[in-house]
Amino acid sequence: MPIFPKVSLRPEVENYLKEGFVNKEVVSGSGKEEAENKFETLLNRLSHPPSFTTVRVNTHLATVQHVKTLLLDEFQKQFNGLSVPVLQHPDLPDVLLIPVIGPRGVGVRMTEPVYLSPSFDNVLPSYLFLQNLPSAVVTHVLNPQPGEKILDLCAAPGGAPPFTPESFDRVLLDAPCSGMGQRPNMACTWTLKEVTSYQPLQRKLLSVAVQLLKPGGMLVYSTCTITLAENEEQVAWALSTFPCLQLQPQEPQIGGEGMMGAGLSLEQLRQLQRFDPSTAPLQDTDLDSLREAKVEDMIQLANKDCIGFFIAKFLKWKSTPEKEPQK
Repeated sequence: MPIFPKVSLRPEVENYLKEGFVNKEVVSGSGKEEAENKFETLLNRLSHPPSFTTVRVNTHLATVQHVKTLLLDEFQKQFNGLSVPVLQHPDLPDVLLIPVIGPRGVGVRMTEPVYLSPSFDNVLPSYLFLQNLPSAVVTHVLNPQPGEKILDLCAAPGGAPPFTPESFDRVLLDAPCSGMGQRPNMACTWTLKEVTSYQPLQRKLLSVAVQLLKPGGMLVYSTCTITLAENEEQVAWALSTFPCLQLQPQEPQIGGEGMMGAGLSLEQLRQLQRFDPSTAPLQDTDLDSLREAKVEDMIQLANKDCIGFFIAKFLKWKSTPEKEPQK
């Protein structure tokens, strides 16, 4: 049962999102009622936190097992002797998962947190950093190799250094986006104009990324949003605008396949990763249930009950012309 109401959106924004999730392709595949129910489930999930806190280990400074031991000791101190499990992800060896315990009830006066989650304030800052699970997947999908020239196109703090065209082996475009997949999110006050403003910017950045990528190089595009326009529609646009691009299978494949509605084939949708919180059950987690739970079941829940996210991987199989067509 949800403990919080669904995420509050402006009516025009909710209608816009619903049009994407209940589009003709989806309805023809699963039916209108199922599509609408899945959309409502998604809105409910967005107001609740993911079931696990995810951290990545700096394996240049310590082993994952060493950091796991240090975290277990830290949590014993934070929770007055309570034993909170720390799991190593089987497909992401540098990722540790810590279950979020709760909910524990809500009162008019807040006397204790609704969810029990460890504090990472100044905890092992050299050894680990907080990162949502799909964000960790992105770097593994990019799979940089020693000696390669890598570009993180939208990395902070910004700036626009001059680069030679077709000079990078791999390009990561973690694009600015509407962020509609972030959790927990009780309310979003953005207007429809603001939500839809990112698609043109993302296409400009995709154009730059393609120009900077070497023939034979890999481009990984990702967002932390759930909209069709910023995800599958961008993939369809990139494939039609840049004939030099081909979708590639992703490894590891942890998220679900892409959503129908952008005219992509089933084979192409299977090569995408869409992390959809609506696929995860909303359940209470307490220490007793954690002791009884199987590790593989907890990993499966962590893979599904995360933020809304999207990943596409492209191979640039030939050189680009001097000027690519713009749409």
